[in-house]
Amino acid sequence: MTIALLTNIISPHRIPLSHQLAAMVGHKNYRYYYTEPLHSERAELGWCGNECHEWCVPFSESDNSIIKEDLFVSGLRRWDLLLSRAGQGLPSIYASERWFKPSFGFWRIFVPSYYHMAAKFVGLLSSFSPVYYFPQGVHAARDMARLCGLLHGDWRCLFRAPKLAFEMKPCGRIWLKNRGDDKRYCLDKMRMWGYFVEPSQYPNPHSPIHNSTTLKVLWVGRLLHWKRVDTIIRAVGELARPSSNSNSNSNSHSPITLDIYGIGPEENRLKKLAAKYGDHIKFHQPVSISEVRKLMKEHDVYVLASNGYEGWGAVVSEALEEGMRVIGTCEAGSSATMLPETNLFHAGDWRRLANLLASDVPQIGIDNWSSKEAAQRLLAFYEFAKEHFA
Repeated sequence: MTIALLTNIISPHRIPLSHQLAAMVGHKNYRYYYTEPLHSERAELGWCGNECHEWCVPFSESDNSIIKEDLFVSGLRRWDLLLSRAGQGLPSIYASERWFKPSFGFWRIFVPSYYHMAAKFVGLLSSFSPVYYFPQGVHAARDMARLCGLLHGDWRCLFRAPKLAFEMKPCGRIWLKNRGDDKRYCLDKMRMWGYFVEPSQYPNPHSPIHNSTTLKVLWVGRLLHWKRVDTIIRAVGELARPSSNSNSNSNSHSPITLDIYGIGPEENRLKKLAAKYGDHIKFHQPVSISEVRKLMKEHDVYVLASNGYEGWGAVVSEALEEGMRVIGTCEAGSSATMLPETNLFHAGDWRRLANLLASDVPQIGIDNWSSKEAAQRLLAFYEFAKEHFA
C-alpha cells in the first residue's frame, strides 16, 4: 500500500510515526509532503529538514499523486483533496488539534468565512464517504463533536460541548458518555489520535540515572503565560518551605527541586516569583531536543501545567518514554488524553499540584501511545475503512 502525509513543516512531532510507517510499507511507498521550509529557529533546536529523510518532499499543487495514494493523512484543511479522493472511494484522514482553543473559543463559528469552512468539512464528515477526523486529544474531539452537533440541530452545543468517552489508544473509538445518537455528532467518523515521539535511546528507560534522595521536578519549553509555569513554581516552592515540610504527610518527598529550561516573555516575572523560595528552583538556557531526553533521565517528575491553549503537548509522551512520573492538567490535550485522573490537576491549581507532588503519583508507561503502536493501529484502521467503503 501507499501512504501520503501532508502538513506545513517537517516536524519532530510527526517524523517518528513517519519512520515507522515508512519501515512498514516501504520507503518508496511513503511520502511526507510539507508546504514550508524549515525555520532557522527550529533548526537551531535540532529539527531536521528534508535532507534527513528521503521520503520528505515539498508539496506541489501540480502534483496530483497525493489524490491517488491508498491512504491520505492531512494536517491541513485541504477539503478539495479530501473531496477528490472521496469521489474515488479512497480513505482520507484529517487530523488536528482542537479548533476552539481559548480565549475566543467556539465563538469563531460566527465569523462567516470560518463558518463556511467548518460547514464544508462537517458536510464531508457526515456523508457516506471514506473521510475521517482524527482529533489530537479529547478536547479536539469535543470541539468537533460540538460543531457537528450544532450543525445537525442540537442547539445545546451553542453553549457547551457534549461529554465524551473514548478508548485510550491511537485510533480508539469515541462515543457520547451519556449515550445517544453518535452519528449526529459525527463520532462514528472520528478516532482518537495524537503526536508520537521517538522511543527512548536508553537501555532501561524506566530507571532514573541519578541516585539523589531529592525529588527532582523538570519543566522544559517557552516561558509563555499560558504554559502556567508559575503554578509549578508555587507548588514546589511551598513544598520546599520548612513549615510546609513539617506539616506534610508521611509520603511527602523532602527536599524537592525544580529545574526550568527555556526562555520567553515570562522569564523575568517567573524569576522574581521563584526568588521567594531560595535555591530550590533554578532556571537554565534552552537545550536541544536530544538534550531534553537526557535531562528526563536525570529527573523524577515532569509537570505539564498548561491551560487549554496547549492543543497537545508532546513533552508528556517524551517523559513517559523515559520512564518519568508525569503530572499534567485536565485542560492540556496530551495529559487529558493519556494520563489517568490520579495524575491530573486543573490549570492554575497549585495546591492540588503540591498534593500530587507530595504523594506517590502512579508511574505509567508509554504503552499504546508509542510511535510503533500508532503506526500499526493506523494500518489496521486503513484495512477497516477500505473494507467498510468497498
